[in-house]
Amino acid sequence: MSIKQWRDIIKNFAGRGTCPHQLSSTLDLPIRRFVLSPEELAQRLHLDETSRVLEVGCGPGYFSVEVARRVPQGRLELFDLQREMLEKAQRKLDRAGVGHVGYTQGDARTLPFTDGCFDVAFLVTVLGEMPDPAACLRGVYRLLRPGGWLSITEQPGDPDFQPLPTVRALAEQQGFMFVETYRRRWRHYTANFRNTEKVTITSFGW
Repeated sequence: MSIKQWRDIIKNFAGRGTCPHQLSSTLDLPIRRFVLSPEELAQRLHLDETSRVLEVGCGPGYFSVEVARRVPQGRLELFDLQREMLEKAQRKLDRAGVGHVGYTQGDARTLPFTDGCFDVAFLVTVLGEMPDPAACLRGVYRLLRPGGWLSITEQPGDPDFQPLPTVRALAEQQGFMFVETYRRRWRHYTANFRNTEKVTITSFGW
């Protein structure tokens, strides 16, 4: 790869938009655990052993192994724009001995799955990268069973960071009902929604 190509990759990484797969190792840095560990994220997703889960924008699978371990009788479907990211995630999950996982490459504006086939869908720091996040969330709404969970996490330092009011408004416009938030320092948060009207709003903060 030429110097110019590497410069373009680094420029894209530092700016808005999708993280280039060539720099995927930055998404696996141990320091991420101080912001949000995979175990903590999985605890927020309302999983049980049989849950069918969709991770949109999985990258190299930083959160995927822990989520897959929480659904031993269910299934985790990884979806990403970049085939190379899915390959990295698959190697990681294979090393972990996790087999109930699917891998799908595509554009999140047109999620190629059957209506109502998932119990939970989650996105971590990817919503702001999308050219049409509303189309993605409309697709997720279609894919979730009645009462299914949508979880959106945003973290500090991300050039595509989306504030909670923006995320909440966008999700509600697609038919989701806001249920709860988990907040931490440095503007970090997880917002959970359901595609049902019978909800109770809760906030967890420290």
